[in-house]
Amino acid sequence: MNKKLITAAALMCVLCCGCGNSIGSDSGATTVTAEQGSAQSGETTEPAPEETTTEETTTTTTVETTTLVSTSLGLEEETCEIINGCLVSDIGTPLVRAMEQFYYSDDVGEYFAETVDSFATAVGTDVNTWLMCIPSSQALYTPEDVRGDYSDQAESAKDQYDKLKVAKGVYVNDALEAHKAEYLYSRTDYHWQPLAAFYSAQVFAEQLGLDFADYTTYEKIDREGYLGAFYSVTGIDALAEYPDTFTYYKPANLDNCTFTYHDTYFNEGYEGSLFFEDLDIGSSYTIFVGSDSLILEVDTDVDNDRTLVIFKDSYGNALLPFLTSSFEKIYLCDPRFFDINSVDFCKQVGATDVLFAQGASSSTTYSKIELIEQSMNK
Repeated sequence: MNKKLITAAALMCVLCCGCGNSIGSDSGATTVTAEQGSAQSGETTEPAPEETTTEETTTTTTVETTTLVSTSLGLEEETCEIINGCLVSDIGTPLVRAMEQFYYSDDVGEYFAETVDSFATAVGTDVNTWLMCIPSSQALYTPEDVRGDYSDQAESAKDQYDKLKVAKGVYVNDALEAHKAEYLYSRTDYHWQPLAAFYSAQVFAEQLGLDFADYTTYEKIDREGYLGAFYSVTGIDALAEYPDTFTYYKPANLDNCTFTYHDTYFNEGYEGSLFFEDLDIGSSYTIFVGSDSLILEVDTDVDNDRTLVIFKDSYGNALLPFLTSSFEKIYLCDPRFFDINSVDFCKQVGATDVLFAQGASSSTTYSKIELIEQSMNK
């Protein structure tokens, strides 16, 4: 692929990338994330179905094994092109995948690390502050012939963690790389699949030395015919023939947890459900939590005096179901919809741990990082 074409297309990608419940026009100084799904030779998969339908069907099964479906068929030749500002690979095959494009600069990495460290200093040494830079699928599946045209997400994450002086990094790239033949990322949407969030939450819990529920304890639910934002918002028609299966997981202790939704000022809330299963197939990623514009308080059946506050973009929503076995209380907050002082909030709720969980685009976009900085001064 012509490098000039990719560079020019990056400007278009700024208009269609984002990390909310829709693809926004937030243009940070130096970044846009990339998602892709090319085949890797030597990997195997179950045969593709003879027919693919977009009808809204949902099936429920109990997980019995950790051997999961591969999304790579081992095509003999990788193909990709730029469509509507996004990288699209393997058009016309069951592996067709759209991706945002990712670029990183040392300056934005320094700014993010300084911002998180400033929070860690302000909240005090009694609170552990963590940073998880969540990769997009482009980190795993970019075709080799164009991989050199983009920043390496694994190296970018390491660089950001190395810049931290007070907070600590949670490096999940290797864990996801080890499972990249599995269904980790949607091909038609810029979000990860909940399975990738499971592996990342596992890394986090293990790094903290906390209990973590085994994969086999979750109830697995498939939603067939999912066409995400790359199709519905960005208009990449090449995805229509091969929609995703969106798979989410219910923790075994779900009925023992209480979920309270507060407004962005953390006023008195109302009790609700973690999963919004009546949403249509096209809104599948919002099936857990339902909206970014609320503060969610979770009381679990864990008894370990650990309270976690997560400041996240929409990637972070998928982490929550997998952390209910590790923390006694969890608060899920989005800096885009947070109207109180973040440091005071963490002290008020008795946080023992704070996790900044940001997708690759948010982690390298000035305007997204500024929201974290601004929340400390409200």
